[in-house]
Amino acid sequence: MTIIWIFLALLAIPSLCVRFSIMHRNLPLRPSLLASYFTGVCQDLFISFQQFFLLILLKVALPIANGYLFWIFVALSSLLQIHLMFDAFLHRKTAIRMEISFFSLFNDVRCFWDSAKEKKVWRFIPGALIFLIFPLFTYWHCWEGLQQLTLKLEWINFGLILAAIGTLGHFFLPKKLSYATDHIIFQHEMWYVRKLFRFIKRKNDQTDLNYLARARFCSQNEKRHAPSSEYPLFKYTQGFTGEKTFQVDLKEGEQPHVIFLFLESFRSHNVGCLGAERGVTPHFDRLSKEGILFTDFYANSVRTSRSVVSSLFGIPSDVDGSEAAAQAKAPFLGIPQLMQEAGYQTSYLHNGPIEFEKQDVFFDLHGYDVVRGRDVLTKAFPKVHSSSWGLPDECLMHYAADFLEKRQETPQFLTLFSITNHHPWNLPSHYEPPSFPSEISRIYRKYLSTFHYSDACLGLLINLLEEKGLLENTLLFILGDHGYPMGEHNNFVEQRYLYEENIRVPLLIYGKGRIIEPKRITTPCSQLDLVPTLMDILKLHGFNLSIGSTLMRECQKRTIFFHNPYVFKNFGCRTSKYKFIYTRISQELELYDLEKDPGEKENIAPENPELAREFLQSVKDYERLFHDLYADKRIVPEETPVISTSHFSEASLH
Repeated sequence: MTIIWIFLALLAIPSLCVRFSIMHRNLPLRPSLLASYFTGVCQDLFISFQQFFLLILLKVALPIANGYLFWIFVALSSLLQIHLMFDAFLHRKTAIRMEISFFSLFNDVRCFWDSAKEKKVWRFIPGALIFLIFPLFTYWHCWEGLQQLTLKLEWINFGLILAAIGTLGHFFLPKKLSYATDHIIFQHEMWYVRKLFRFIKRKNDQTDLNYLARARFCSQNEKRHAPSSEYPLFKYTQGFTGEKTFQVDLKEGEQPHVIFLFLESFRSHNVGCLGAERGVTPHFDRLSKEGILFTDFYANSVRTSRSVVSSLFGIPSDVDGSEAAAQAKAPFLGIPQLMQEAGYQTSYLHNGPIEFEKQDVFFDLHGYDVVRGRDVLTKAFPKVHSSSWGLPDECLMHYAADFLEKRQETPQFLTLFSITNHHPWNLPSHYEPPSFPSEISRIYRKYLSTFHYSDACLGLLINLLEEKGLLENTLLFILGDHGYPMGEHNNFVEQRYLYEENIRVPLLIYGKGRIIEPKRITTPCSQLDLVPTLMDILKLHGFNLSIGSTLMRECQKRTIFFHNPYVFKNFGCRTSKYKFIYTRISQELELYDLEKDPGEKENIAPENPELAREFLQSVKDYERLFHDLYADKRIVPEETPVISTSHFSEASLH
């Protein structure tokens, strides 16, 4: 038994060091913390025990492999140590853990190099190298003794006791505490256990998804037909009715160019015309006076890839953090296909790496004729320095204007995603931003500087289009892909929480000479509304999935939804002045009156239990519907049915 204890202790030393130096760092001393120490150590030992158990099992079951087991387990244990150290680095620098979904970014690790340097990853390298010695030393020191062992019931019972204690701590300690202090491998194992239970629960769930979709997530002012009961979001939109909230001057049959410009991390908090304390957007502010400005517009989730799904295809991205929505072959129908059917050439232009999250494959499969990223733009601007995240935004604007000029004889739909206002917020060396108060943090000053630069690049695009005689024949949708916290709610990571700084972004519809009457529209709305809005403006009809409503028409009071599937698993909604947030991991409910409390500092859920319960049911229905639709692959049928106008009648108006 002594050799087993030595083996377990030596393998657990790195995780124990991480636990006491990083995981529990700065946590307030209380009984639950002491319990987390105990359960955490049991988890550390259990992860080591699993290696011991697997080794003995393979030694007995596969004697032919005994000559290779030493190096196999040294390599396996070393990989676990690397994973442990990377999780420790993330946890120390961002307060988030190395979640399962992050493995989808493994092929894109080079893009994070500048961000890693900003976070001073080199400080962790010596410790990581030292910890990598432990697996080799442990197996070398204990190998002879381990070779003499066979499986015994008392050892299995010991491992089960460790597993039981670790599991009890995971499920019964405060959830945010266990998230921060669980061994990362143990946390992954619990994730798979929950996923299994959820799969079983889904199979037994008798919820009528068609009814749920119609009851809570139905577009307003839309003439439509649903050709398949198996795919509740799939529909054919014939047109829209209702009083218009704004007018865009388009002659019958006219097809202006359309540009969707997504500005990286362009949150409402720093847009001057939206009342920002530190507004850094003179060009956006100027354009807002000539267009349709939506003051209470929301991203439906965090991360750019999720904005792509909600904005271009009108449905939320997956709600489980599994990145199902970002997978290249996920089936979606929306703006790109509708524009192609209307005779537009569709193009996706990005100044970042196009292979990041398989954007090249995704857009090529989802209705885009042209897909170009950093590699192509670099050839056009060979002397411009590129960061690991991409070329400066001005390169994108020049390239897009030239691209449109060369193809102006055919109506163009351009989707542009900027990148400079991305962590670590490095400015081009030639750009001089305004000075900012020294009392704000260095990170916030860097963010404001690149924010100001992205706004200047917006102004550059407008000027280039005007110089080339393209502006008057171009309709622009200018919006943020998602927000970014800068210390509000003690947070600097967009993948934590659902507060306004995370998801409230500006939307401006701009067309020189085409906006009959510039307006500020204060009705809450979201990226899910872009599909029907563009269809309404251009008088398009066709198949789509959007659960949003056209922003061009007066709508009844409605609820908009958003979610953050990372870290604490937040789901939220907004109706009128109320904003609700449900934290699944801890079951916390938050309710804010944004008119009285725009900073979301006073949670009024305890004083309004009935309203909170009503919102809770709504967001749980939202989570259930989209979890099941993605899990069952019930988004789009493999074959698109034929729809004739005879399907439409007064009964099809909803």
